[in-house]
Amino acid sequence: MKAGVYTAAQADRGQALFRSQCASCHAPNRFTDDLFYTSFAGKPMWEMYDVISDTMPEDKPASLKPEEYVDVMAYLLKLNDFPTGNTELPVGKDALSAILMEKPFD
Repeated sequence: MKAGVYTAAQADRGQALFRSQCASCHAPNRFTDDLFYTSFAGKPMWEMYDVISDTMPEDKPASLKPEEYVDVMAYLLKLNDFPTGNTELPVGKDALSAILMEKPFD
């Protein structure tokens, strides 16, 4: 993943969404371990979007707007110390498929 694929503001929106939509079932630290990273390592960001949007929230899968799922993904990147940038993580299969999940600090 190239550095800075999301903005701080986007991650902040994602954090608010996480608190309101995800936190009742998931603690943030669940998404900060090697298992989370290795689940998506080297894969297009579209795969993370696809998993999250198809299965979450557990009681209403696919009920958030595409922009909201991407904002939550930005928050998950922030939790894992990925650096912010000047451009928001994009919405859409083609755009997300062009970004690989790679730690910029390995």
